[in-house]
Amino acid sequence: MSTRAVQELRQIPFGVLIGQPMKAAIEAQALAAKTTIEFIEKVGFVPADTDQDMLFVDESKDADAGEVRNVTFKYTKKDENGTDKEVSLTVPILTIVPIPYIRIDEMTIDFTAKLNDSIEHTTKTGFKLDNTVTAKFKAWWSPVSVEARTSMSYERQAASASRYTREYTMNIHVRAVQDELPAGLSRVLDILETIIKEKPTTP
Repeated sequence: MSTRAVQELRQIPFGVLIGQPMKAAIEAQALAAKTTIEFIEKVGFVPADTDQDMLFVDESKDADAGEVRNVTFKYTKKDENGTDKEVSLTVPILTIVPIPYIRIDEMTIDFTAKLNDSIEHTTKTGFKLDNTVTAKFKAWWSPVSVEARTSMSYERQAASASRYTREYTMNIHVRAVQDELPAGLSRVLDILETIIKEKPTTP
């Protein structure tokens, strides 16, 4: 590798090229966690005030999620006597919808630098020979004079040109997956499943 190419590589800000994508991935992970919190808040609980963020009313205190939001189904089933009976089933919404919990599983940064430094030499040579013969006479009794002339030339041209090209390519691959729910959230969902209950719609 030429000295020029080494100097060129030293000028590339690898810290920025690698650090900025990693910072963006961390910020994306934080945004995904915030999206999960907002989903649980908006879908899973009944707000006391629709214009108020119930989980972060006061950042210096514990969050108060409020009441669990349920969904009630009504359907007909046969009782122990074989008679059709209308019943209702109350289920917390969080137990029947998938909770988005996205995690960045892998990030790959591919950086390619292509540097070409070349020198071209061009040489042109030429050889030229010119012969000229001239005869002169005045009368038939006069001697004939002959004149001969020869010329030769040699030409050589040399030129050199330097060409330097550079090409940079950067590819970033990010792989995100639906991660397993945290232990605390899984425990909450288990508790919510225990309150699922069926009851008759009429006495």
